[in-house]
Amino acid sequence: MEHSPTKPLAIEPPRWRRIKLTRAAKPSVVIGVLIVIGLALRLWFIAVNQIDPRFSAADDGDYYVRALRFAVTGEYVDNSWLVRPPGHIFFFAAMLRIGLWLGDPAIGIALIRAVQVSLSLALIPLGYDLARRLFDQRTGLIFAAILAIWMPLVELPTLILSEPLFFSMLFIHAWLLVRWRDDRQLRWLIGAGVTLAFAALARSPGLYGVAFAVLFIAMSAWRAAGHRRRQRVALALLAFLLPFALTIAPWTIRNYVLYRDIILIDTLGPVNLWIAMSDAVHEGRGEGEAKGILLRLPQEERQRFVSAELRRIIQTEPWRFTRYLWPHFQHIWKAQFIEDFFVKASFFARPVREIWPAGIISDLIWLVMVLAAPFTLLSRPREGAFRLVALGWIGYTCLMVMLIHVEPRYLLPVWLWFALYGAATLARIDQQPLRWDRFTVAGLAASLCLAVLIFSYRDYPQIIRAGIAREQAWVAAQEAMARGDTVATEQAYRAMLAADPDFADGQAEFARWLLAQGRYDEAWQVIGDYPTHRSNLVRGALARAQGDAATAITLLRNTEEQAGEDVQRLAFAWLTPAPTTTLTLGNDLDLGYLYGFASGERAAATTYRWLQREGVIRLPLPEPLTGNEMLALRLAAPAPTPLTVTIGNQRWPVIVAPGGWRVYYLPLPAQMQGMREVTVSLSAPTFLPYQSLPNNTDARPLSVMVQQIAIR
Repeated sequence: MEHSPTKPLAIEPPRWRRIKLTRAAKPSVVIGVLIVIGLALRLWFIAVNQIDPRFSAADDGDYYVRALRFAVTGEYVDNSWLVRPPGHIFFFAAMLRIGLWLGDPAIGIALIRAVQVSLSLALIPLGYDLARRLFDQRTGLIFAAILAIWMPLVELPTLILSEPLFFSMLFIHAWLLVRWRDDRQLRWLIGAGVTLAFAALARSPGLYGVAFAVLFIAMSAWRAAGHRRRQRVALALLAFLLPFALTIAPWTIRNYVLYRDIILIDTLGPVNLWIAMSDAVHEGRGEGEAKGILLRLPQEERQRFVSAELRRIIQTEPWRFTRYLWPHFQHIWKAQFIEDFFVKASFFARPVREIWPAGIISDLIWLVMVLAAPFTLLSRPREGAFRLVALGWIGYTCLMVMLIHVEPRYLLPVWLWFALYGAATLARIDQQPLRWDRFTVAGLAASLCLAVLIFSYRDYPQIIRAGIAREQAWVAAQEAMARGDTVATEQAYRAMLAADPDFADGQAEFARWLLAQGRYDEAWQVIGDYPTHRSNLVRGALARAQGDAATAITLLRNTEEQAGEDVQRLAFAWLTPAPTTTLTLGNDLDLGYLYGFASGERAAATTYRWLQREGVIRLPLPEPLTGNEMLALRLAAPAPTPLTVTIGNQRWPVIVAPGGWRVYYLPLPAQMQGMREVTVSLSAPTFLPYQSLPNNTDARPLSVMVQQIAIR
């Protein structure tokens, strides 16, 4: 049969080539889709998250404050009672410096999150490649899916700014080790050493990863080296250890020069261990007394003191180290999201309620991974010496949290390797018949032990039933409030607390509703004494409403400074403060009336707040407006500053003059006659004091000072 010369002959590639191309394309498409899904989930979490390191009294807040100081002044200062790892400070400071160049350190926080989200997404293809190299392609795809959608990893880049750098560097370090195993190029080992050093500079447990990596490198090089084994093993170890040492050496040298002691990275681990075992804690006097002992010592003496105390305890009462082992070991295997949503007394400003579907799915993923992983972890090794790395990190992490205390972020290495080995088990679950050899029996026994450990730790069915009843009652309370049904609102709130009497966030919400009703004594009874920041906000508002200004100031100031979220916005949405025609700013009694301002300050006898670009002040009035009132603003600024004041639908431009406090009068719109509330919006360009004022290190974006607002 002849072909027409006008039609080119279509020549198909060989069938084997078509299959190869098709198979090569599919994983890349799947990984691309997973990256898009992972990005969407992370952006969604950022949108619902309220935690901000600028308002935190925890580790993130400490890192932020010291990084901002470093970015502004170039001065690195250790924490007041610890030498902390410096990695986050350097990273944060670099991002904050860019934000300062752009005029606002908040931009730096967005950049920190952007970098950490990017690293989190990069782990998806790296995780696929790691699992594919260790096991097979199916394992790679399952592991990549876990990295994309598992909620602890979705929230990690945003929620805990002081952890993602360690986790990402540890992950990349492991991938580089496996790349070296497969390619035998020393550049991968150099990268593995540098990334593990970066992980250690972010969190000092990275130091102990050296031992696991050395075992892996030595065994892998010995098996593949041939007749020059010793030389090749030595060269491989040198290629890994030298970059690692050179990366951390400058920081170690700095510590020695400053404190005359060998502090490789930090003093955090030994100090935490000593606090957990100290005489004060052992005798029931609390951690505060133990920390007080350290604070009375100069920083350079604390490491030596702690080391001596730990040696004394080991020599005299070594059983102290066993007192928390079993309770903490049980706590490692809890259902994390169920714990956060239904067991803990507070959400601590985390958007737990908003993410509950993804959180429940994540707990199911975690359960499957934990129960599946032992079948591969205890099977005949298919991944070579890498199992030493995984088991080393699992064992070390479990031991440390058993000795000190359990926090979810400390368990990330355990979760990582259980996810990897669990994915390997799932990938081959339908590929070969089950063989009842000693490896399978060992895996089954370990899996059953973990199942008993998980399900015996708490009565999860009862916890979930009570939690669902609590949440249904909470929803009913919100709906009743929205339609103004006070009887139904109170009934729903009481049903919520009947379902979960220890739920501090529910107590705070019910108490602030009672506060708005003027039922102060009942509100005090409801709120209890659990010390969350939101509860303290309501307590402060209650004290303010009852005229106890001293108590109110203490509670409200503490809440604004340490809550971990923007308390001004929370108070504005939550509280209905007393009517007034005059509001003095900066005395800590103004929460609930405003947002968009810096913390209160005092100059001589005058309290005030700096406006930070845009702010709102709300004045509920004791009497309706008559139609001829004036708004009086007492303002000051270090330089002539244009301020826009918006009331209703009218705007007034004001030039705030320098040279001291001045009162500026503006007429209220006539159409506001009869209204019982005035909302004033203020907007002004900002400046960074450290750039404009001599001998100033303040990097906040500020505009004008507001001392008082009044209706006259």
